[in-house]
Amino acid sequence: MGETVRVREGKFLRPKARREEKGAEKFLRILKKTIRVAFQLLLLSFFLLVSHWVYVRLLGDPCFRVREVEVEGGRMIPKETLLSLTVIDGMPNLFSVKLKEVVKRLESHPWIEQVRVMKVFPHKILIQIEEKKPMAIIQLEELYYIDTKGEIFSPVGDRDEYNYPYLTGLTRRVLEKDPVEAERLITKALEILRIAGREKLPPLQEISEIHMEKAYGIDCITKAEGVEVKMGWDDFGEKLQRLSLIWADLRKRGFSAASIDCSDLKRMLVKRVPSGG
Repeated sequence: MGETVRVREGKFLRPKARREEKGAEKFLRILKKTIRVAFQLLLLSFFLLVSHWVYVRLLGDPCFRVREVEVEGGRMIPKETLLSLTVIDGMPNLFSVKLKEVVKRLESHPWIEQVRVMKVFPHKILIQIEEKKPMAIIQLEELYYIDTKGEIFSPVGDRDEYNYPYLTGLTRRVLEKDPVEAERLITKALEILRIAGREKLPPLQEISEIHMEKAYGIDCITKAEGVEVKMGWDDFGEKLQRLSLIWADLRKRGFSAASIDCSDLKRMLVKRVPSGG
């Protein structure tokens, strides 16, 4: 009987010992993890402290003061205007200049399509400008530039060069009252400008004016002779091809045209200049 009791006591004592061992191992693991995390936090704090110290030293270093602002790509926008938009007064430290704010201010200018601003160490800021490309000048009581996307983006200045085709036939009132129809007319006018610029076929290799008419479509005025060419609404490419053949034939015969109606692709009409006119 006594031997049996001892076996049972040993049987019951072993799990307790194991539990104690497992508890000690668990405590050691937690302790090691705590020490590791504390060490990592200490390193991070040290790194942040050193970084802050370095940053403060750099902010106070006169070698990194902005001494030059270089502008690349600006043609229509005066450099003085761009510099005034950057709002970089005096000689601030290069590290303190917030590029996103400078970009935002520059993008507010109507002529700027894209802008990139970079810090060039030790003391320069580089501004790279991509200006919008005017495709025509649209007349809306006043004159405005319109780009390749059909966006009316800036009024024409008094000293600007008027070397773009004119778009006429719209008013500001029509533009505001029926923007869908206005967009359709402008889209068609720019379409024929693109095709004519690509094909370069006489007599529309150079266009002086495009008149947008809601009922009849697009009318073009040639730059050289001032001939009116009615183009209608569509098939501009094919019409230009046939128009160039008609124009060559007129030249061969010695005739001058006052207007050419190409609205109907199958039936083009030429109105000749009266003899002696």
